[in-house]
Amino acid sequence: MEVIRALATLAEPPHPAHASIARALDLPELPRPADHTELFLFQLYPFASFHVGADGMLGGEAADRVAGFWRALGREAPDEPDHLSALLGLYAGLSDAEAREPAGPGRVLRRESRKALLWEHLLSWLPPYLHAVGETAHPFYRRWAELLCAALLSEAAELGAPDRLPLHLREAPLLEDPRIGGGGVFLSQLTAPVRTGMLLTRADLARCADDLGLGRRAGERRFVLKALLSSSPQAALDWLGREAARWRGVHERYRAEAEAVSRFWTSRADAAHRLLVELSRDAGDGDRPASTPATLRARS
Repeated sequence: MEVIRALATLAEPPHPAHASIARALDLPELPRPADHTELFLFQLYPFASFHVGADGMLGGEAADRVAGFWRALGREAPDEPDHLSALLGLYAGLSDAEAREPAGPGRVLRRESRKALLWEHLLSWLPPYLHAVGETAHPFYRRWAELLCAALLSEAAELGAPDRLPLHLREAPLLEDPRIGGGGVFLSQLTAPVRTGMLLTRADLARCADDLGLGRRAGERRFVLKALLSSSPQAALDWLGREAARWRGVHERYRAEAEAVSRFWTSRADAAHRLLVELSRDAGDGDRPASTPATLRARS
């Protein structure tokens, strides 16, 4: 459990005191503060609510659900109850409390609390998140992500799978067809991982622009997506469809350790892929911006 507690600490901004922890875990040299900022503030937000919330934004109902879990344990929820470091620290604390508890109903209850936290608020989103860290980040954080994923999946093997899919995922809505819901809603939902099954970072959208031979756009992801879809609708939709198919394969890798969660994320990526392929066919010639279907023109 000390490994999880140490990894939780290393998700915080780098500090000289972290060097001894990194050495103990055989991690590369500590990253710069700029590397931490780039990863956690600009590319991959370490908050459960962003990844399991229906709108792909921080806070909201998903964060409230996590805060409620803290309160159900008799603890005061921190200001950021769904932050990865806070959740990992809570998990390590529950494990310590379980170890101190004499055999009996009290220990069983603490073990069930730990299992609920693991599946509901950690493994419901962390396997794809940590995979994305491995694709995006400084070598230190790539190795950090590998260690954390292995540690959590080991905990899953010890505690066993839950009877039901995590509530975050059971209640997650699908990606809506823009031909029904409109282009503005669709653009917003494309940045919600729980709807699409894929994590689209700013780096991914820059890669999309490069792959399509389009100029890179600075700004938040929804703005960049709108620019890409307006400039070359069919090509951008094709690219997004391929990305969804790629993520479908990513989620399959965790089937053995987290079957129900893996199936959920795989199904979301598969549904997004199929919808994006349909929309690409409807878009016509992606080289002519005027051919963009009206439903894909974002409405404010």
